[in-house]
Amino acid sequence: MRIALAGIYQESHSFSPALAALEQFRSGYLLEDTQIAEVLAGLNHEVGGALAAAEGHEIVPLLYASAGSSGKPIARDTYAYLSESILGKLEASLPVDGVFLAMHGAMLAEQCGDATGDLLRRVRDLVGTELPVIASLDLHANVTRQMADSADGLVGYHTAPHIDQGDTGRRAMELLLRMISGEVSPAMSLYQLPMVLPSENGKTTEGPYRSVMDKVKELEKEPGVLAASAYSVQPWLDLPEMGCSVVVVTDRASERADQEAERLAGEFWHRRGEFAPQLVQVDEAIELALSGSRRPYVFSDSADAPSSGAPGDSTAFLWALLDKNITETAFLNVVDTPAVAAAVEIGVGNRGQFEIGATFSSEFYHPVTVEGYVKSISTGTFRNKGPGFHGVEFQMGRTAVIVVGEIHVVVMEKPVIQWDPELYRSQGLEPQEAKIVAVKSPAAFRAAYESLAEEILVLDIPGVCSPNLTVFPWKNITRPMYPFDEMGDELPSSGEQAA
Repeated sequence: MRIALAGIYQESHSFSPALAALEQFRSGYLLEDTQIAEVLAGLNHEVGGALAAAEGHEIVPLLYASAGSSGKPIARDTYAYLSESILGKLEASLPVDGVFLAMHGAMLAEQCGDATGDLLRRVRDLVGTELPVIASLDLHANVTRQMADSADGLVGYHTAPHIDQGDTGRRAMELLLRMISGEVSPAMSLYQLPMVLPSENGKTTEGPYRSVMDKVKELEKEPGVLAASAYSVQPWLDLPEMGCSVVVVTDRASERADQEAERLAGEFWHRRGEFAPQLVQVDEAIELALSGSRRPYVFSDSADAPSSGAPGDSTAFLWALLDKNITETAFLNVVDTPAVAAAVEIGVGNRGQFEIGATFSSEFYHPVTVEGYVKSISTGTFRNKGPGFHGVEFQMGRTAVIVVGEIHVVVMEKPVIQWDPELYRSQGLEPQEAKIVAVKSPAAFRAAYESLAEEILVLDIPGVCSPNLTVFPWKNITRPMYPFDEMGDELPSSGEQAA
């Protein structure tokens, strides 16, 4: 079998000032042709899992681009370049037996709100209605009707913290191969829900999402069920067609797919109130850590999480630590290119004055001026060693550690997802030797940090990815929508908010 493989993995954020241009993809992954397998094969990554599942078949690699959660909608020219590159390479590669797309599912572009659906539709228009097209998705995807109408199957993560990227790629590729061989004929049902949920309590290891996802996985084991997913959505997408959703794919049984999707949607809907996170005031969290006898206390600064689309330049937590004048070791990080340049000019081992943070926006926090010494300067490259994206390389750009009293500030040029202690270890900082470690992630960091943390606390702190969703200037979402409106217990009809 001859299978075309491509993807664009980017999670957008309607309210973030962070950039989303081609440079952000170059800082993540911008791979063409044979580079895709050379870099991603064998990793816990959707493409790595898909390649393993397709062993023995001919893979036609096109283009894979990943900027993670790089903020606002992708720039017009960037999305045009990426999408047209994929389509041009696909057209030149025809005929193929099927198309595999590794996507995130919450991607916006300046020219279209549903960029994932746009790419899927254009792929479908190019290859025709008979050729199988399958896409893998993050479980924070915003699944639209266009996406469901354009693909034969959408296969999502089952885990948060995300540790099943490779397995998701495998499941999606296996479904594609079964379609190509004629073994199965998918019928897919999408149930859209008018609700938006914060990520902090959206874990599949415990709580309400685990209850929902356990039923999803149980269903997927049943005969005739090819795939099932429950998507808790990227919650800062200001779009008319936005919200949580359920997708069920069955073999030749559209009525069953509809029934199972509605059943799972009901489970999801009735647990919506349980997703409210338990937040801790910053001063209270610091006092709790300082009074504890063990270490480290890991603080989730989720409001500035790059993995959610924030710029990573918040100084809110740094201000709080400075106000406390702490004498215990603390690690935190800030994206700030000018501060890195200043550290490079001052040099390792030397002292100087630094203005840190708020380089993208000062809406929620302000720069802080400190005096400290430069502990180290590096290229800022590391690989995750925990379960989430295990083995995948991340690049912070030039990175400096600036020490202010007992506070170690990792200042980087580029934001990265913060799921792994290797971010700090790559800079010569061991989290287990600190009393306080700040991680800019709402939930996915737990897979690597829980085993070493004395306690994990989610901070109630300002930022563009605050779980306090009602504070944002929503203009385009269709109402009623939970949690913005009072809504009864009765399950709304699918897509009612987009009608």
